[in-house]
Amino acid sequence: MTSARFTLRQLEIFSAVVRTGQVKRAAQALHLSQAAVSQALTELADALGLTLFERRGRDIVPTASARQLLTHAAGPMAALKQLPDRLGQHDGSSQTLTGAIVLAASSTIARYVLPTGLATLRRDHPELDITVLSGNSARIEAGVADLQADVGFIEGPAQRADLAVHAWRTDNLQIIAPPDYPVHTITADDLGAHAWVARESGSGTRAVFEQSLALAGLATPRAALVIDDSGAIVRAVANGAGLACVSQLAARQASAANPVQFVDLPALSLARPLWRVRRDTLVNTPIVDRFCTALDQALA
Repeated sequence: MTSARFTLRQLEIFSAVVRTGQVKRAAQALHLSQAAVSQALTELADALGLTLFERRGRDIVPTASARQLLTHAAGPMAALKQLPDRLGQHDGSSQTLTGAIVLAASSTIARYVLPTGLATLRRDHPELDITVLSGNSARIEAGVADLQADVGFIEGPAQRADLAVHAWRTDNLQIIAPPDYPVHTITADDLGAHAWVARESGSGTRAVFEQSLALAGLATPRAALVIDDSGAIVRAVANGAGLACVSQLAARQASAANPVQFVDLPALSLARPLWRVRRDTLVNTPIVDRFCTALDQALA
């Protein structure tokens, strides 16, 4: 029996096509031509003697064989990508991080989650230069996709198909009210009867809050005041601007100097994952991989 011959590159291209659902999207994500992606799929299918995709309109749908292939290949692919770092751990080379990393983080993460971990990394890796860019989740995704940042951290679900997205940490949102507000009058069913302060469109916090309301069958209250900074929102609420929903981390830290009341509505589920986003490319970036691992350890 002749052994099937295929490459890791073909498997990686195949994986990207499965995730994006289109040859065009996969080609854009991998910075390849559509012809190169199609050729890799054809060569892989021929090597394995399998039909990997079926066309449905503009999209292509993986067959049962393709889904099995992806399941079997995911582990070995991940292990091979980690091989340079694994070998480096045993050849006497230093594991100190050196060089420059640019990370982008949505405003709440940049202000309330990352600083402690980044300080630890700078202490442990003095030759590592870190630049942090901040903005709302939509801007962070665009920055990573446009090569302005090596890795991004966002609060809302990723909206782009050309990024690799991984659940990173868990956060909770918190409804807050002014210090003298009659919070006993607030119920989930009448949120629209109150004045609200909200993050801007494109904010992950705002998107998650609106999704939570929709899942509970509730309408989104109108925002009478829109501010693009969670700390500023807490200060506005503390001074009587209305109700708001912000990260619990932001609420706790900012309210130390600007007292607000915390409002709990059991009918609403306000837990949310935070996400790490990377460019969905095959570029070997071991320093970024090691940086992400070290950051997770520093934040643990």
